[in-house]
Amino acid sequence: MGFSEFRCYRNLFPWCFMVTCYFFSVFTFAADRITRGHSIRDGDTIVSAGEKFALGFFSPQGSSFRYVGIWYYRVANESVVWVANRETPISDNGGALTIGNDGNLIVLNGDDDIIWSSNVTVESNNSTVVLRDTGNLVLYSGEHINREIWQSFDHPTDTYLPDMRVQMNVHDGERRVLTSWKSANDPSPGNYSLGIDPRGSSQIVIWAGRNRWWRSGYYNGVTFTGVPVRVNYLFGFKVNNDGDGRLSFTYTPSNRSNFIKFRVSWNGTERQESWIDGRREWDLIQSHPVDECDMYNRCGVFGKCNEMDLSKCSCMEGFVAKDSACVRRKKLQCEENNSLYVEDRGKKDGFVQIERVKLPDFVDYVGSQDVKECEKMCLDNCSCTAYAFDIGINCMIWNRDLVDVQQFGESGNTLFVRVAHSELAEKNNVKKLVVITTVIIGTFFVCVLIWLIWKCKTNCQG
Repeated sequence: MGFSEFRCYRNLFPWCFMVTCYFFSVFTFAADRITRGHSIRDGDTIVSAGEKFALGFFSPQGSSFRYVGIWYYRVANESVVWVANRETPISDNGGALTIGNDGNLIVLNGDDDIIWSSNVTVESNNSTVVLRDTGNLVLYSGEHINREIWQSFDHPTDTYLPDMRVQMNVHDGERRVLTSWKSANDPSPGNYSLGIDPRGSSQIVIWAGRNRWWRSGYYNGVTFTGVPVRVNYLFGFKVNNDGDGRLSFTYTPSNRSNFIKFRVSWNGTERQESWIDGRREWDLIQSHPVDECDMYNRCGVFGKCNEMDLSKCSCMEGFVAKDSACVRRKKLQCEENNSLYVEDRGKKDGFVQIERVKLPDFVDYVGSQDVKECEKMCLDNCSCTAYAFDIGINCMIWNRDLVDVQQFGESGNTLFVRVAHSELAEKNNVKKLVVITTVIIGTFFVCVLIWLIWKCKTNCQG
């Protein structure tokens, strides 16, 4: 090599080094994102900065259809947590994920037809999409990531992840957040959905179609009252009041070193699972519903389902079974009098107390912090069927038939069910009779015992 040729190559070295560094930096920068002019083709993936989640194309087991999804990176078993084109699968390997001319994130099939879009108004088509370590896919307006305009956390499929923020409005009623897969191998929307009913005090609900399937019971600021303490996995949830009836719902696990997810499965079971890296498998922490009593309103109006009783269903005190339903044994005093509590027309109604239960669904009032006032409010309204008091929720009143009451062996709340005064009088008479009978029997046995001791002493002395 001549000196002049060496000088030529030597002058090229800095340029080659700069170009190499540039392409390396672009590749590194793009590892967790998609920018304008770039595409993720079938077979490619992007990985979040901390290598916790991956985004790309996948096929469920036993299926040839292709979907764009997010899954746990380096986790193989059932790890898909979000699906973009769940209703419009691709039949071949020609799909692509890219940023469209309008700045939206889009999925293209093999014919370059748009089959899915983030579908938001974007000020600039120079958008950037970033996959976060939370599992959230975020679309930003502009390459400098200065403003979020869309995120997958606002459009979940069947899985709820830590740090998801679910916003809702008390006045709008129920909000369904998750929708199950149609089957174990079909990500299209299934029959079950999971969401939040914010009325009264928020609770988690699973629906089968339009009907309720299971509910968690009311949130009391710490946990959900309808889940027994021994399996109460719901510590870590928090409801924030954002004002004007707007609420937000979040979950923060106590241990962030493990992957944790909540999922509504295709068969209607809500599952909480944690990834055990040493065993390379998902560990089931809990699931609901777990048995017959966990099913919504298993025993009907004014019935209660006892998880400790083989017969399961029974009527609440003051109610009897009639035509496969529970009805009042005696009319309320206020109904008989056609007015409230006129002293010369009879005595006031009262309450029987049922301990350790999941409180009824559809609470009508939450408010007063005084137990006595809570009782009086119910007593002064003839349509009030029951009340309860929880330190975290305060006074709760029901002005309707009581449904979905479950009797627990431990934990739960105390429910005060309204019954006629005569019902209480009979109950008190029964109690008196039991006490009197117990005293008589006890006295008889004591007398017999004294006689036996005396007899024994007499025989011994003889």
